[in-house]
Amino acid sequence: MRGKIRLIGLLLLFSSLVGCKQRLFLDAGDYQGAMKIGLPRDFENDTTAGNSPLRQGGGGTPATVLDPSRPIRYISLQESIARAMENGSTGSAVGLGRGLGANLVVNDTLVSFTGQGVAGDDSIRAFSLDPAISGANIERALSKFDARWVTSMSWTYRDDALANSFQSLQNGDNAAFSSGVFKPLPTGGLAGITFSTEYSKLSQPPANFNVVNPSYRPRMALSFEQPLLQGYGIAINQLLPSHPGSIQQNLRPSGGQGVEGILVTRLRAEQSKSEFERNLNILVLNVELAYWSLYGAYFTLYAREQALRQAFISFQFNKTRFDAGRIPVQELAQTRAQLEQFRAQRITSLGSVLEAERQLRGVIGLAVEDGTRLVPSDSPSMAPFTPDWEVSVREALTLRPELVMARQELKVRQLDVQLQKNSMLPDVRLTSSYDINAIGTQLDGSGPANALANFRDNRNNTWSLGIRADIPLGFRDANANLRISRLNLARSFATLQNQELKAERFLQQQFRQLFEFYEQARALRAQREALAEQLRSQFTTYRAGKSTLDVLLEAQRFYSDALSGEYNAIVSYNNALATFQYAKGTILDYNNIVIGDGPLPEAVLTRAVEHQEQRTRALVLRTREMSPSQASMEQNRLPVLYANTPPLSPEAINSDLNDNRIKPLDPLTPFGSPTAPSGAPLPGNAPAPAAPMTPTPMTPAPAPAPTGSPQTLPNITSLPVGQPGGPILGTPTSSTPDLVIPNP
Repeated sequence: MRGKIRLIGLLLLFSSLVGCKQRLFLDAGDYQGAMKIGLPRDFENDTTAGNSPLRQGGGGTPATVLDPSRPIRYISLQESIARAMENGSTGSAVGLGRGLGANLVVNDTLVSFTGQGVAGDDSIRAFSLDPAISGANIERALSKFDARWVTSMSWTYRDDALANSFQSLQNGDNAAFSSGVFKPLPTGGLAGITFSTEYSKLSQPPANFNVVNPSYRPRMALSFEQPLLQGYGIAINQLLPSHPGSIQQNLRPSGGQGVEGILVTRLRAEQSKSEFERNLNILVLNVELAYWSLYGAYFTLYAREQALRQAFISFQFNKTRFDAGRIPVQELAQTRAQLEQFRAQRITSLGSVLEAERQLRGVIGLAVEDGTRLVPSDSPSMAPFTPDWEVSVREALTLRPELVMARQELKVRQLDVQLQKNSMLPDVRLTSSYDINAIGTQLDGSGPANALANFRDNRNNTWSLGIRADIPLGFRDANANLRISRLNLARSFATLQNQELKAERFLQQQFRQLFEFYEQARALRAQREALAEQLRSQFTTYRAGKSTLDVLLEAQRFYSDALSGEYNAIVSYNNALATFQYAKGTILDYNNIVIGDGPLPEAVLTRAVEHQEQRTRALVLRTREMSPSQASMEQNRLPVLYANTPPLSPEAINSDLNDNRIKPLDPLTPFGSPTAPSGAPLPGNAPAPAAPMTPTPMTPAPAPAPTGSPQTLPNITSLPVGQPGGPILGTPTSSTPDLVIPNP
């Protein structure tokens, strides 16, 4: 019997200790990787943290339309995405609009106070920590099953006035020691083993009583408690936010306070990962929108500059005719008015370039100003894309992280119904205990006076067995909670249905826009080719005196708008490609991005940003050799746009058009030709960054006026000049005025 009691005690002690070391869902490597966000050393103990700004500002004065000239820094789309993955911001999700209207993606709103902290930051370094925080909550939820060691020691001296001899049994020294291990069980019960010793020494023991004085009373108690209805079972205890506890041991629940049950906490962690993926999808999409919007802004600036050049040549031509008395002053003023209109449009376009660059810098996390200007090095895709609608819908309904979160929330509500059904059951508990106790006058030595030796003999045992029920009459609170949980389940079901319908409707919009913008770009290309032919013919006819000025100026406006509209449509088509992948939930796969748990493998020795930056620098960009006159102009930084020459002749115009200083899109090549790898365009595609898509603004400088021109001649010295390795804007190679009209 004595051996069996010892074996039972050892088994209970072992079962109490098993499970103290739970599996860590956020290991040390993950934690250290999450904390590597640039925190200073011993930052958590720095009491001066937050007293001063972390950034020192500076970096130079931002570029404006008055001084936009900065060295070019070519950047690829992959490098932009890599930089955004490292230090970017999601931006605003409201930019998921049509075409170029989607380029306003940077969220400039700062944080706001919520009552318990600040919120509103969209930095990837901030929201990437949310899954780690949710993962730590799993540990908190599991901790309610951790074994607990409860130890106490107390001393008391009592000296009451004696009214009779029985009270003398209470006066004297008393001490109590207790140490026990209690293990909350997955079934909701509690098993424990406790060893205690009580000591007493009476100051005046009565003479007529046989009292052991002093006395030691060692005791080892085994206890077990188990709910029978409410809170019974492994399944329900994975849903309960805390352990049912113990009424026998008066042991309050510990661990998991403030978090939901284990299963729900796991779902919350999965929802946090889905939310991270959702933010990442928005981030990658906004990078693409900002990148192609900057590309389109450069081409719009190019179109406006060409219009300004054409208007200036028309003004020069009419000024010569006005000085000769061949046209009235109102015709010269009309030409001057269109020149100023194109100047204003160019300033607006230049501001759009600077704003588009600011947007891209904000999304990918670059400094506000670093002394360079970003120029896209990738060519947009102009290949037709015809996805399968049924497959796309299935991908969207399966992969969109928003729908994944909604489905997980539906599971949470289902589990909540089960949890509330448990509260409808009475709280009935089985309690039991068994102990071994002894007495002696000392704790050491030999003989019957040794209390511990008497304890090992196991001559005195006490046991108890009982049932306790706590039943609220009516279960009104439990019924109300069950009704609320069922209503929440119905609400989550309706929400999931609505979200799937919204996702399909949004996918339908992006699916339609793929074809819309592609066909629009084809039509606008044909329009631009026709208007180029019209402008060439109108200019020739006007010079021959067979047409009016209104028709020529209108042709210039139409051609400028068509050139800008064509590339805006190309940009809108590429934005639609990215947004369609976002609508399907496959934009990360589309850009070769994979989300993994834990730190990067040790084999990854180079950051993606550095790798992509090296790839960008390795690109061989198409450049144009400069003539000696152009080199001299570039050296003097004088944007000479015309020369003092006789009126233009058709031969001079044709020579200027065919000198290949600006490479137009080849109309003989079908729209949608494949793009060469590494950003180099194939013949007939959009020019590379060294072509007109990236005009180089120059610092304003006075320009020489032509012979016979008035002192009020408009100053357009902010127009750029071509330079080796840089953008080409049609700088003259001879004394011929520069009239740039692509040859259709």
